[in-house]
Amino acid sequence: MLTGHPFDDLKTVLDQLPEADTCAAKKVAEALKAKPLPEASGIGGMLTWLAHWQGKAAPAVKETHICILASSYEGQDSASVLNYIEATSKGGAAVNLLCVDKGIGLRAIQLAPEMPHVVDGGWEASDCMASVAFGMEATASGGDILGLTDMAPGNDVYALAMVIGILGYEVVAASAIAEDEAILDAAEALVGNGSYEPLEAMRQLGGREIAASVGAIIAARSRRLPVVAEGWAAIAAVAVLEAHAKGTTDHVLAASYDTSMQEAIWRSLGKKPLVGFPVGAGAGCGVALAISHLSAASALLGLRDHKA
Repeated sequence: MLTGHPFDDLKTVLDQLPEADTCAAKKVAEALKAKPLPEASGIGGMLTWLAHWQGKAAPAVKETHICILASSYEGQDSASVLNYIEATSKGGAAVNLLCVDKGIGLRAIQLAPEMPHVVDGGWEASDCMASVAFGMEATASGGDILGLTDMAPGNDVYALAMVIGILGYEVVAASAIAEDEAILDAAEALVGNGSYEPLEAMRQLGGREIAASVGAIIAARSRRLPVVAEGWAAIAAVAVLEAHAKGTTDHVLAASYDTSMQEAIWRSLGKKPLVGFPVGAGAGCGVALAISHLSAASALLGLRDHKA
């Protein structure tokens, strides 16, 4: 029953998310015993993960889509966001080449990038929830896997502030290097001395693409759609959802990282990035590479049984 309080209603949805399909995963595990794998391996883990969340004894990586959540912040170059989205629509971004090569669909959801978001703690819960709901549209294309990324220059500060506000400074401090100091200082200044309830951190410290990432991840879980994610918005969204209830993002796999701090935060959230090096080729490229890994792994289930 809806209460009329946006975050209470969201919590109700979170409490009703489906669990992993352990029967499908067991069937995949049995099938892999006859394949040329010397023991339970990383590839086997990828396939059982897919089976858990697709709910299929023969998980597929045939129809996949990457969604770019585009937003902007006050003081950042919103024109660069619009230019990037236009480039992707014309096939002119690096991610387009990877998607065409691997048969991956690509779409962008624009969260009013022409109207920069102001992070001042005054974002109304109803407006924040509107972004969450908008992000749920990322799953509209269905398919076998949802790739999730963002284009929102400057959101590293806000995502870090959310991680610090929810999980504490020590989560990021150990991975910081000299180049990170300005970002960390800005994030700490936003957080102040307090700690935040997860959804309040999203409202007070985050922006539209982070809230939309929360919505996309929730909708994907509801639809048994595994998520392969990269970027600061996804990191912040996973931090919010895991802090609310551990295991809420078990259907999310970290695709890649661009900095050592991103890698450290992913690992602190229990997610080792599948692509084990900084990709640095633009939004969505790490996701496309990770999906390619999963596609190659799924081919194992199509091999003829191995006889010793």
